[in-house]
Amino acid sequence: MIEGSEIISISCNSTVEEAIFFMKRNNIRRIVVICEDKIEGIFTVDEALSNLIYRSEERLGKISLKPAIKVKSSSYIDVVKSMIEQDVDSVIYKNKIITEKDVVFTYEWGDEYADSLSHEAISVEGFTSLVTAINIMVKQKIRHLPVIEREPLGMLSARDILYYYSEKLDLNVSVRDVMTPKIIEINKGTTMTEAVKIMKENNIGSLMTGLKIITLRDFIKYIYRHI
Repeated sequence: MIEGSEIISISCNSTVEEAIFFMKRNNIRRIVVICEDKIEGIFTVDEALSNLIYRSEERLGKISLKPAIKVKSSSYIDVVKSMIEQDVDSVIYKNKIITEKDVVFTYEWGDEYADSLSHEAISVEGFTSLVTAINIMVKQKIRHLPVIEREPLGMLSARDILYYYSEKLDLNVSVRDVMTPKIIEINKGTTMTEAVKIMKENNIGSLMTGLKIITLRDFIKYIYRHI
């Protein structure tokens, strides 16, 4: 069974910008949105990015949210099945929320090579504008952009963008100013057990292997195929 964590919620009358500040203060990537004591949906880094540029002052109750999917148990089968089939990155069980990270970091992985989960990464250069990077992320439905010129410079994540914005209130900068100046890489011989351990130790949601990337979602898809 997967433990999950206590639900953190915010009113649907809060704005997108207020929700982003709230996420930064609480070091979280998603918030349950409440309207009249009922769960309206879940506001994640995805919704934050898609509304940040033009709708930052919009109320949460007026934007599209991820559905709040409730599961009948916190077993890996029920949780992962719901995540994949409902296309969500978290589910609710009783009074707790279970995320992809909760699943991946507690699952018993074997000695299969993590490289088998990798796929071609979409990358940007360091001088790319942050607004352009946001638009790429939203259009491609991704949360991580490797920053590569002649060699890897760093990783830009949705969380990096939101945390930067919450401090600077500015998007008119280059990717180089916001990215994490470090890329965590694994080699082709790294097992899934080892790869997940690296992600957990670095509190990250993606790994690079050459020019390919592996994300938490890729691990979730693997579990789904094997349950």
